[in-house]
Amino acid sequence: MLANLLFSINTVLPLFLMLLMGYTLKKLDFISGGFVSSGNKFVFYIALPATLFRSVYTAQLGELLDMRFAAFAVAASLVAFLVIWLVAALIIKDKQITGTFTQGAFRGNFAFLGMPLLISLAGDAGAARSALILVFVIPVYNICSILVLTARSDTGKKVGFMTVVYTIVKNPFIIAIFLAFVVQLAGISLPFVVSHTMGYAANMATPLALICLGAGMYFQGFDAKFKYALIASLVKVIVLPVLFVATGYVLGFRGYDIAALLVLGGVPSAIAGYAMVVQMGGDSYVAATIIVISTLASAFTLTLFIYMLRMLGVI
Repeated sequence: MLANLLFSINTVLPLFLMLLMGYTLKKLDFISGGFVSSGNKFVFYIALPATLFRSVYTAQLGELLDMRFAAFAVAASLVAFLVIWLVAALIIKDKQITGTFTQGAFRGNFAFLGMPLLISLAGDAGAARSALILVFVIPVYNICSILVLTARSDTGKKVGFMTVVYTIVKNPFIIAIFLAFVVQLAGISLPFVVSHTMGYAANMATPLALICLGAGMYFQGFDAKFKYALIASLVKVIVLPVLFVATGYVLGFRGYDIAALLVLGGVPSAIAGYAMVVQMGGDSYVAATIIVISTLASAFTLTLFIYMLRMLGVI
């Protein structure tokens, strides 16, 4: 029991301490907004793609082509999105809050927090599952977010189909994974200089992503709409991981697959979603507050869920 508890704490706590470090350094003006902006760009365009390329390049093709897992992850995400949207539309009168609530409750920060956590939990198998999720689920996140924010916005902004397709195709994660597939299938051996340079960039991904993620969080105080942010956060960090794991277990998923489903469902709301809310006329207060609450709460919920699943022998 103690060993499982220590494993759970040691898996989750270091990641959230890095988040706290980033938040504290920003508050102390040790790092600037410019550093955070540039750091996020470096992580998004270079470090995380390098991590994904290395993971796919070194993985077994069987792990990368597990379409059963990918299909379930996509289906679970779509069902979660539709149910949350339906319930939100029934209970929330303000349509700006409806769209923001829906996105915040279903869209997780998988790239910046979920992938490092899953790799910490499952090693190379976690990296392979991360690649599958990023290829298949993240585009679903983007499409669903655009759909609900467009439908529930007061600005009248519309996003065309080709814009969505272009956004997905040019995503550096998708490009990195595609190139890694090509290189692996072609049997190309990367030169030592290239592979080690890529390794240095990949090793920077997790610490820099977490520091920038923590530095980018801010709380706007309490508002009459705080209750919506609280409910959305609880859905994100408690309801979704429980449903994803329980359904996956019933359908026969075990081990690293269950760990991946836990992380997919249980990571906090995505910071990228805040920028989309602002751009598309959603409620910025609710969006920012969901991010803060879900991030703080997930430090405890993820630790608890990992501990419980370890005790049950599921992961």
